[in-house]
Amino acid sequence: MSRPHRPQGFTLIEVLVALTLLALLSLISWRGLDAMQQGGERLDARARDTLSIVHALSQLERDVLLHAGADVLPPAAPPPAGLASSAQDHPGLALPGIAWSPDTGLRILRAAGEGRWQALHWYLKDGVLYRAAGPAGFAVAPAEARAPVPVVERVADWTVRFWRPGLGWVAAGQTQGIPSTADAYTGVEITIRRQGADEAMPYRKVVVLG
Repeated sequence: MSRPHRPQGFTLIEVLVALTLLALLSLISWRGLDAMQQGGERLDARARDTLSIVHALSQLERDVLLHAGADVLPPAAPPPAGLASSAQDHPGLALPGIAWSPDTGLRILRAAGEGRWQALHWYLKDGVLYRAAGPAGFAVAPAEARAPVPVVERVADWTVRFWRPGLGWVAAGQTQGIPSTADAYTGVEITIRRQGADEAMPYRKVVVLG
């Protein structure tokens, strides 16, 4: 006597269990992909921020290296185009072609090629670091810097210090008794601090003055 034929296939319970497992796997995979995408976006944003800092520091280095020397601006002569101000009114640091004050920012008189000179002004306003540049001209006192361009956003603070051989790094307000001759300072340190979590990790650039 032959056995009765049993239908082939899955039971309803087996199908429901399989569908439940597939749904759980899909949910886990979606969450994993979403986390990876968000992490990638955060890394891309961080990379863009870091790149903007690198570009700003590179531009600052180039501007400082091209500053007018003592042969163009003798130390005894008043620096042109707003590069000098009363130390009592605006305590800061100054040497030929470069002036720094925490209140007004960094002013540079730099070579623009072909014997021309250009006034630059780097300053911080409302968390944005700006660079303003005046038109290049052959006069030693060119037109004042204007038309500021935003360079770095989310900046909490920035500082500039000069290296004085024998004394080390000198900040604004620490220039008592230090001569401001052309060879008084041999280096410039620029520090940018970001807002938020990045503030604990400042970005620094040291420029050696030739």
